[in-house]
Amino acid sequence: MRSLATAFAIAVAMSAGTALTVPKPAEIPRHWQIDATFGELLPIQVKLPSESLPRTFWYIRYKVTNNTGQDRVFIPEFILYTDTGQVIRAGEKVPAEVFHAIKELYGDPLLLDAASVAGKLLQGADNAKEGVAVWTDFDPQAASFDVFVSGLSGETMELELPRPVRTVETDAFGNRIEVVKTKILLAKTLQRHYVVPGEASTRATMGVKFTDEEWVMR
Repeated sequence: MRSLATAFAIAVAMSAGTALTVPKPAEIPRHWQIDATFGELLPIQVKLPSESLPRTFWYIRYKVTNNTGQDRVFIPEFILYTDTGQVIRAGEKVPAEVFHAIKELYGDPLLLDAASVAGKLLQGADNAKEGVAVWTDFDPQAASFDVFVSGLSGETMELELPRPVRTVETDAFGNRIEVVKTKILLAKTLQRHYVVPGEASTRATMGVKFTDEEWVMR
């Protein structure tokens, strides 16, 4: 998983007391960038067939439009980081029934799951895709969290680490292997900030509040 390995490598380098300045995206985009709009990040209660009580999941609807001048391959990744250190990748341990419940809630036949939204994104508004990212419930102690959205930009940058860092990654065959990194590849990523108002017990009814967003290299 490139994103987690990158974050780990940076964290290890910084904890070792070495100076590491993570670059920022170019102020004026020099690479292609897909236009994206987002809905609210909302909870949904879903009772799974194998369970007696409903479970809480969180989701956000989004729309992507390719106005870059040529067709692009769009492979989005949504990762949620809480201020308590929890990391949840959208779609991870989320049963298919949850997407079907969201689609039924909106009655939207054009809404796509993660597998269907990925792939070639043709140019123009008529070829825009509408998808939904879904997470399992997050840490009840969290007071805020960030959602990182990658796959929207072609801007990347190679960053040389102050010293080699050993990390564990998954290879093309699904095997966990140890690798030594001297450089890491950063990609322009949209970081969206949220706060969690109220108590944990009321979170599923009160929801969360979006505050702002920024582009980062990650």
